Amino acid sequence: MPPLALASMMQGAVPWLSSDGRAVLNLLISSNGRVGSAQALCRQVGLRSRFQLNRLLRREGLPPYEELSGWVCVFHWMIQADAGVGRGALLALARQTPMETASSYRLVRRVTSHSWKDLRRAGTAEVLRWFQHRVNPAVAQRAEEERHVVRATATPEVVANTGRRQWVRSRSHRVFLDGGPYGIAVRRHDFAYVTLGHAAALAHLDLDSGCVTGFTSVGCTPTCVKFDDAGQRAYVTIQFCDEIAVMDASHHTPIRSLSVPGHPFPVLVAPGGNTLFVATNTDRLLALNAQNGRVMNALELPATSHHLALHPSGNRLYVATRTGGSVLEVDVNRFRVLRNFALGGWTQGLAVSPDGTLLYVANERHQLDVVHLSSGRCVGKVDDERGAVALALSPDAKLLYTAHAREGTVGVIDATSLTHQGVLVTGGRPGQIGFDGAGHAIITNEAGWIDILPLGTLEVAAA
Repeated sequence: MPPLALASMMQGAVPWLSSDGRAVLNLLISSNGRVGSAQALCRQVGLRSRFQLNRLLRREGLPPYEELSGWVCVFHWMIQADAGVGRGALLALARQTPMETASSYRLVRRVTSHSWKDLRRAGTAEVLRWFQHRVNPAVAQRAEEERHVVRATATPEVVANTGRRQWVRSRSHRVFLDGGPYGIAVRRHDFAYVTLGHAAALAHLDLDSGCVTGFTSVGCTPTCVKFDDAGQRAYVTIQFCDEIAVMDASHHTPIRSLSVPGHPFPVLVAPGGNTLFVATNTDRLLALNAQNGRVMNALELPATSHHLALHPSGNRLYVATRTGGSVLEVDVNRFRVLRNFALGGWTQGLAVSPDGTLLYVANERHQLDVVHLSSGRCVGKVDDERGAVALALSPDAKLLYTAHAREGTVGVIDATSLTHQGVLVTGGRPGQIGFDGAGHAIITNEAGWIDILPLGTLEVAAA
């Protein structure tokens, strides 16, 4: 998610931006202004070319791409300097970007027309006013039809390649897919949606044939996706547009969007499909009306959450607080915290056993914690220096899959004995994990592929 201090400051300076304008700015903020080329940014926002990007920026009253990215980088350095990082010296700050020292000084001078020493003397608030003099809300054309034109003409430039061999369902299979596959939602045994964070799109994965059959443009940086109970609607968090896209899952078309206060990441659909639970980078958990997006309840969190899980009974919700090192148990009806399981480390992926007695928690610092929900005590732990981010429990509740994003591996653990069964060497950066109900695990990988393999198999398909 974008750094909150930087995001709050820059978004506050340009409050008139449409969802498309916010998406571009948020994407730049998330990388501290160093996304790369304009074409790289276009792919992630869902635009065809840098010309379309520049037209969008003009409509929003923003400077051209190169200047805007420069301003974001400068403000990132100034916030770091205000916090005492590198004693406020640009030399130390530029090394963290990373950027050559001479290039950093030239960037500051080119964007602000002042030296770094002048900026430090003026202060961040004054430099922010300089930026506001470079933007022009009067030229921002915010008509609803204009915003739709930008989104409708954006087509996902992604490529799916399943190879020439036919998929044998008893063997592992790899589907190559550009766009940074991350989130996954599986409908029954034959279909899944996969979010493409670098292509502003949703991929349609046919699990009968083991291939991608189509794409839907949804907006900048889709992250997580969930089906309702009937599989007729899917809800996609569009992180940098501050919204949730509602999909007609029968025709694979967006039917509406629900505005969210903040950048949404994890989402869950309550039983019955009338309520959505979502966490945002404002360190809040929200309960939304699934029809109109109205915020029905909100709960302050000790830190940003990237993972949620529902108890099988549907009346309790579990919220991992990551840097808070805990998991909150929330009463869904009264929307208040019942218990706080302090586990230490960085709590990430969550799974609840089908009988509702155990809570499994991926931990980025030591891999896995197990909480007995009757007593609230941690009754098991798996230590592994690689840590784990994503976590999934197989439909038969026998195996736990833990994704080690930095290592390019996925651990397979016996859920009863908590013993390692082996490691899947996926390579790349494994994202989320799903199951198709027909005996297969499905592992997305942001490096550009999806692995489909029989449960318990410890080998992925050859690249």
